[in-house]
Amino acid sequence: MAKAKRALMLGLDAMVPNTLERFLGEGILPNFARLLERGAHTRIRPCIPAQTPSNWDTLATGATPGTHGVVQWGSHLPGEPVWEYHREEAFNAGLCRAEYLWEAAARTGVRSVVVNYAGYPPTTDAATHIDWLFQPSRSYFDLAPATVHHNCPELNTTDPVALRPAIGWRHLPQSNRPPLEADIDVVPSTEGQTLRYHLLAIAAAGDYDTVLVCGSKDASAPVATLQVGEWSDWVRTPFEMADAGAIEGAFRLKLLELSPDGTRLRLYRSDAFATDGRFCSDPALGRRMVEGLGPYIHAVSSCGLHCRGWLDFETVDQVMAEEAEWWASAAQMAMDATDARLLVLHWHTLDAMGHSFVQAIDPTGGAYDPAKAEAAWEIVRGYYRAADRFVGAFVQRFDDGDTAFAIVSDHGMPANKKAVSLLNVFRERGWVALSADGQDVDWSRSKVFFAQNHLWLSVDGRDEGGIVPQAEYAALRAEVMAAMRDIKDPETGEHALAFVLAREDAPMVGMWGDYIGDLVYCYSRGCRWSGPEVLRMGEERVVFPCGGGNHGPMIPTYETDVTSVMGGLVLAGAGVRPGAELPRLEQFKICTTDVAPTLAHLLGLEPPAQSEGRVLHEFLDGADTAWPARTLTPTARALVRRPPVTPRPIQLQGDVTDET
Repeated sequence: MAKAKRALMLGLDAMVPNTLERFLGEGILPNFARLLERGAHTRIRPCIPAQTPSNWDTLATGATPGTHGVVQWGSHLPGEPVWEYHREEAFNAGLCRAEYLWEAAARTGVRSVVVNYAGYPPTTDAATHIDWLFQPSRSYFDLAPATVHHNCPELNTTDPVALRPAIGWRHLPQSNRPPLEADIDVVPSTEGQTLRYHLLAIAAAGDYDTVLVCGSKDASAPVATLQVGEWSDWVRTPFEMADAGAIEGAFRLKLLELSPDGTRLRLYRSDAFATDGRFCSDPALGRRMVEGLGPYIHAVSSCGLHCRGWLDFETVDQVMAEEAEWWASAAQMAMDATDARLLVLHWHTLDAMGHSFVQAIDPTGGAYDPAKAEAAWEIVRGYYRAADRFVGAFVQRFDDGDTAFAIVSDHGMPANKKAVSLLNVFRERGWVALSADGQDVDWSRSKVFFAQNHLWLSVDGRDEGGIVPQAEYAALRAEVMAAMRDIKDPETGEHALAFVLAREDAPMVGMWGDYIGDLVYCYSRGCRWSGPEVLRMGEERVVFPCGGGNHGPMIPTYETDVTSVMGGLVLAGAGVRPGAELPRLEQFKICTTDVAPTLAHLLGLEPPAQSEGRVLHEFLDGADTAWPARTLTPTARALVRRPPVTPRPIQLQGDVTDET
């Protein structure tokens, strides 16, 4: 029997549980706090690897990576060259072998809405998809990503401009100083025609204070007239692209900086998106969204600009606020239009922020600087406030007493302490071949290939282009395994890899099937992977200090005082028992496999066919999850042990059943 008429799974990538708890304690997350008045919060353990594709597929299917097959950032298919693992298709439904929750819902006629998630191209007409999760740092459907056009020498970006005296303009406006011009190019995301706009900087009231952006050198028809801090209206313009064809796109501009002397300029341009609704699997519904809500908004690439120091937080926060309203309103439109009962959504911004800023807030990180910590905490607070606002936009529209909410992350984000170079271990043993210039690896001539948490031997007769004779497979694999297990941090003496398992032993960590590596491994607490970039860095050490934040390399239970690889889960609303709480260490039993069957249970549906998770009854109304009362009553008999006539030789301790 259904406990909820609707269920919303709002996926906040890399929402860190102890960071969330810290900010709840500070009282800065009012929407989370209101949900928790009627719900519960717990850590949630990612499956290995604690990576975005693997665990969002797990959250949607209830299946471990060994079952759904996305065991890394992509999936290696048997027989292919070992270095092929379809990285660019990591979120494609064709790599996920397990049934999605929305497919399970469709079996009983229940419709769903899926926003910016894996599992495309759509596999059922009963699910309406809005955007696809492609490269998490941008939208699948952008015509041009967000950028900052500038002439600031300290910014190393893709879109520098040069301000110069304006020449050849018509209808120049009055300016107290000589007008300046620059070319503003909108470069499409894929092969296509670059759009050129012309910027004119003028001094309307003294010094330089105004820019006009025009389609030609005619100042009488600007598409935008801006002073510092001002936004343009939507600029709608035709794009011509190889994959999208001829299509109208829309973007906005904001003038970030114009120095009074005209020597500095920064102009933000948002992502450009098509206005014909193609970002929605029902383009007619997508067009109604554009008509009612304005062009599509996706903030994560703008977040990336902020994290690289090119964009101020105020601007990215404005984009995130508009995104929250657009996504929540679009989800409501889609659910109302299709009578959907399930919403599954992914929002990547906390992950994009975390990779850049966790190193500055976690004292265990290799790049931690206490003098910069509080400024970094303020940035992290800003993004968690944005996440709270995002959740609030959905709660405002959907919290009718009959809706269940699951706010969940696929993993957390700890700071890195050390980087580990398997390449430096392997090249000195002759297991990898370098390119002619020594700056990269020639995998076609290498005996091994490794990526993330997997290593393959390139085996003749098994893998296309394989070079290791099958007769040498077992011995070489054992040698590689031993070398990996021997890697230690020279400063601490600690092992850099938490475990290294042969593929036949990997089921104990949720890995099986013919698409996993010949070896499966996880890095130790605070250690991250590296690749051929060490050759270009000139780094010859095997273990060396590093900064940044990562989650995929490490064991999924690693936590520090302020960060964690563990994800977070908030359950609230219909069918959820308010105030349900687990001790911290007991929270580690909650897994990303458990969310899909729990939501299916709340909706009165069967779980996805390959689900291996369980229903989280301890957080639900009406479930008797009390521990049974137990008292130890001594029952052991005082047996008389009789020695044999001839004493037995002393043996090693065995199983209890051996000790008779």
